[in-house]
Amino acid sequence: MRILTLGGTGFVGSNFVRYAINKGHEVLVYARSMNQYAKALQEIGANIILSYENYLKDVDCLVYFIGAMWAKDPKEFDYLQVRLPYEIGQKFFRVNSGKFIYISSIGVSENIDAKERPIVEESSHCLGLNPNTLHGITKCEGEKRIATFPNYAILRFPIIYGPYSRIMMWRIFMWLVSHGVGIKNDNLFSVVSTINTSKAIELSCKYKRNDYFYITDREPSSLTSLFLDASKAINREIKGWIPFNVKILEPFRSAHEILKMAYDVLSRQLIYSYAKAERELGYTPEDVRIETFKEMAKYYGIIT
Repeated sequence: MRILTLGGTGFVGSNFVRYAINKGHEVLVYARSMNQYAKALQEIGANIILSYENYLKDVDCLVYFIGAMWAKDPKEFDYLQVRLPYEIGQKFFRVNSGKFIYISSIGVSENIDAKERPIVEESSHCLGLNPNTLHGITKCEGEKRIATFPNYAILRFPIIYGPYSRIMMWRIFMWLVSHGVGIKNDNLFSVVSTINTSKAIELSCKYKRNDYFYITDREPSSLTSLFLDASKAINREIKGWIPFNVKILEPFRSAHEILKMAYDVLSRQLIYSYAKAERELGYTPEDVRIETFKEMAKYYGIIT
């Protein structure tokens, strides 16, 4: 396949680009400049382009990774997650009948009231959902816009872990593990490795119908189990555990989108089902959690 990525130099996007190249696909990565991240992808065989419009007609699949989480201006959420993907999709379908992949988030259902676990969402896009962050609200609206296209797939990812992350959370996580410190909280929630996200994107590019899917690892996790798996990956025993009560976050949750989402995840069991993706896409998650933490440790210079 010939695949065009927008946001391909970011965390999830760069992992997918590496995965797709290893699978033999030709990957075009739109970048605003030839920065260090673009150069790193170019070195492994990605075709870095500084303008995408002339390439829209010549690809089999367009993957839209761009999102807003750290944006300070609320208008950026609407622009990056609603208006921009819709504008690009309109241009794409004027010249192409290929697949448009929109990378969404379980942020669209972060405030879901369903008591059943795992959560199985089979209704229309965002019907009955009530996201409580700007991120989730605009992802919902973005999904609705994308669902008007003739050939699309929408992937909802939970908390994503893997190498090449610039998110300070994972650096702190791996640093604590490397020093034998863990945070203990046994509330279960869904996570997904970048290997599994990449696998799902590849399958979605080949998908012949229109739909949306939750994409998760095979098993849910907890903070406790994530720290234990990371400690196995670097062969470092957790000797000191810090108990974590979600009430600590409550006074601060309105300060940032990340804190709102973290509070929601840790205050309820947000476990999602990948059964629909397995049934429709043929997606079966790989058990690569320890392997992925090992790659993260290498990336952060914790092990060689």
